[in-house]
Amino acid sequence: MIMLEFVCTPETGNKYWLVWSAPSSEIKSDQYGYTESGTVISTGQENLEVFDTEAQLSSRVDDLKGEEGWYMQEENRIQ
Repeated sequence: MIMLEFVCTPETGNKYWLVWSAPSSEIKSDQYGYTESGTVISTGQENLEVFDTEAQLSSRVDDLKGEEGWYMQEENRIQ
């Protein structure tokens, strides 16, 4: 099993993250989030993606889900 990892540091700045494996249409809200310096994101999923903005994350999640606006629904958006 491959482990993917991202270390959030002062140099990288705070980030949004997404982990997923095929099929991407099965992504759920516990597979993405917001991380701050000093945090390590580690996953056994097939993919780990990191974004600078929530808009980038939103666009990617919607694209993978195949449903425009899915991320911005209250129950799916990061609180």
